[in-house]
Amino acid sequence: MMFVPADELKVGMRLAKPIFNKRGVLLYDRDTKLTAQGITSIRNFNLIGIYVLEPAEPLPPMTEEDREFERFQTMSVFTLQEIMNDIRDGRQPSKLESLCNDVLRLFGKSSGSKLTFTQNLRSPEDNVYKHSLNTAILSASIYAALAPQSKTQQRYTVMAALLHDIGSLEIPDSVARKKTADLTEDDMELIALKREEGYRMIRENCDLESEVMKDISYLLRDLRDMNGMPDVKTPDYQVETLKCAYVFDQMTAMKYGEEPQSDIAAYKYLHHPAHHINQQVVAALAKAVNIVPVGCSVVFTDGTKGIVLTENPDDILRPFVLSYKDNKIYNLSEGKVFEKMQIVDVVKTMDNRYVMTEEYKKYQEALKTGEAKVIKRPGRNDGE
Repeated sequence: MMFVPADELKVGMRLAKPIFNKRGVLLYDRDTKLTAQGITSIRNFNLIGIYVLEPAEPLPPMTEEDREFERFQTMSVFTLQEIMNDIRDGRQPSKLESLCNDVLRLFGKSSGSKLTFTQNLRSPEDNVYKHSLNTAILSASIYAALAPQSKTQQRYTVMAALLHDIGSLEIPDSVARKKTADLTEDDMELIALKREEGYRMIRENCDLESEVMKDISYLLRDLRDMNGMPDVKTPDYQVETLKCAYVFDQMTAMKYGEEPQSDIAAYKYLHHPAHHINQQVVAALAKAVNIVPVGCSVVFTDGTKGIVLTENPDDILRPFVLSYKDNKIYNLSEGKVFEKMQIVDVVKTMDNRYVMTEEYKKYQEALKTGEAKVIKRPGRNDGE
């Protein structure tokens, strides 16, 4: 699966993700081949781009839960747009509590199963809304894994996530559509100014708990310099959760003139000490979201490729893998193996896949007899 900008779409490309309208009605299903008329329709939606399947790539599995997640994203964006419009017009938003409760109900429970987080398709008109909604969804999931008993604090965090970026709606297109690397110091100052104006708008027009306003204020403070976030000695888990969710969504989302980064790349960035994200929160992200799932095709440090066979809950970057190079299974949790072979990123293209059916069958048989070790995910039963 790869991201293709809207102006580079070609007839015959196959959709990797479904496209819904604002009512949640399916317009184009996965594996649909693009026609000239379909490309025109997609461009009329003003999408930044879409995800398509490689020519030789099989359709990846998609559960009904995954489909409902994408449908929820699509429909809730329009609710959030109404909420932000109310605030910008000087009204108390009537649907804010309801949307916050929906996010918490669907994504804020510590169930032991992980969220398959999929990026939604974006346009210039809905980018802020979709980013804010995704930050809220991720925040709810992270907080459930981080502090499952802290329901009130979790609610404050989700509320702050939904509203934090309202000021970005006032950023001029000439700045909003720039690549991150092309932003000047003046651009960054303008972005920070508009976000601060948004914060004041929320404070003036919304009757919110002081904790929610504090979370938004501190998040905006830290976002003024994403590469130099302060190293919080006494962590404020609400703000740290917001920062982690914000960065994860920003890195993996569609951008103008830039490739979205993979979940693995975003996780590695967050996990690196130089970026000063609280590591307890990053660990909660790894527990809450499928970042290196079974079946994921990956690239190793030596340039070879392979597939993830089992998850490692203690360190998601050190699972059992099957190497395409020699058809052998490696346990990356073993120190000597990890020194030579580490996961760099996901495979960007599936065109050069190898067929390793026999070796994988041997591995499955070894699991049954106990000759191979399986790493179980927390909270799952033997039959799952």
